[in-house]
Amino acid sequence: MFNVLCVLPVNEEEKARIAKAGGGKCEFRWSTQDGVTREELEWADVLLGCVDTKLLHDLPKMKFVQLDSAGSDGYAKLEMFHAPQSCLLSNSTGAYGGTIAEYMIGSIIMLIRHFQVYRDHMKDHNWQRVELPTCITEHQALVIGLGDIGVNFAQRMKALGCSVKAIRRTKGDKPDCVDEVGTLEDLPRLLPEADFVALCLPNSPQTQKVINAETLAMMKSTAILVNVGRGSAVDSDALAEALNAGRLGGAALDVTDPEPLPADHPLWDCRNCLVTPHVAGLFRQLYPFHRIVERCTVNLAHFVAGEPLESVVDLATGYRVSRS
Repeated sequence: MFNVLCVLPVNEEEKARIAKAGGGKCEFRWSTQDGVTREELEWADVLLGCVDTKLLHDLPKMKFVQLDSAGSDGYAKLEMFHAPQSCLLSNSTGAYGGTIAEYMIGSIIMLIRHFQVYRDHMKDHNWQRVELPTCITEHQALVIGLGDIGVNFAQRMKALGCSVKAIRRTKGDKPDCVDEVGTLEDLPRLLPEADFVALCLPNSPQTQKVINAETLAMMKSTAILVNVGRGSAVDSDALAEALNAGRLGGAALDVTDPEPLPADHPLWDCRNCLVTPHVAGLFRQLYPFHRIVERCTVNLAHFVAGEPLESVVDLATGYRVSRS
């Protein structure tokens, strides 16, 4: 018999589905992410949902943790997931791609159509046109990080008439929505071609400040940068300098370094910059949450049966084990 602790805000129907996945071999407790207690965590063999990493220590009973997040680098570093305990860790990659891709495209449209400027004009009752807008159609996008989010973004940009190239950590299959796939070694060649640069990267030594003063100088002065992966992929000071100097068309940042972005950071005052507080893929939205619950039910059934799990985390990168 396994003790299963679920901290997700599930309704009664979802509780019944999760309980059914236990196959009669589990006892369940239902808690919350903010209210979970140390006693509940010590009781559990299985945890469904994210809790503060500071709570995940000295839990020798824990055998499997199913996260509701896609990024899991902060969890992958914890001792409990390494030998000798080797607790299993799975994330929810695949749940967020659609909703985050919508954020990315929405922010690009806002910036290239100057909606933020017109909103300011509206407050002043000012009927005035600004710079000539551009469009997505017949332009080029570069997706850096071709996981679930990157592929969803590429599909939608392709459907809008944009040509799409991509960079991934390792060589792999090329999705139909992408015209060319390279690695980080190809960044100097591909960056200067791109009108839209989308960062969908995990936090790793290879991705630290991949966008910096040097790579920003390679980009078109009209290019739009969107970051929804990890703030550590961008040198925030160098980005603010490029925006303020007119060397970049705009940026949309749902993640920053540091995070939260300090109140006195110059990025807040950049005219063509959208900063949001890590909201592109909130897990309580219906689109991702339904998929998270499904991942919990499927993986719990696999765990109880002693079968391989879906979306197992690569402890070196903190993201799903690569399929390529």
